[in-house]
Amino acid sequence: MSRRHSAAEAVRAVMVARNLRRVAPDVDSLTTTPVFIDGDHGPRTVVHVHLADVLRLPLAVDAQTHRAAYAALRRAYPRAQWQTHEYRYDVRPGRLHRITPDVPAALR
Repeated sequence: MSRRHSAAEAVRAVMVARNLRRVAPDVDSLTTTPVFIDGDHGPRTVVHVHLADVLRLPLAVDAQTHRAAYAALRRAYPRAQWQTHEYRYDVRPGRLHRITPDVPAALR
């Protein structure tokens, strides 16, 4: 069952779609994946952004485009936990889905 957008969510979806289409015209979905790295400056988490077209095939774009798309999502969803969860944003319906499963309470 699909849930309808509130007015604020609809406006946000239009703004995000406009910003994403400005940086990558063929983008249909984005997936963000936090990755833990142990680099020269110590351990840290970086977020990889994967842009895909309507067939979910990866778009061949440069690093600046990935950064701009990620920045558009961060501005639109400031409360998302980008450093700890994996997300998918579907441009057409304007929905952000957390795809990292929750850890059962017994395992915490």
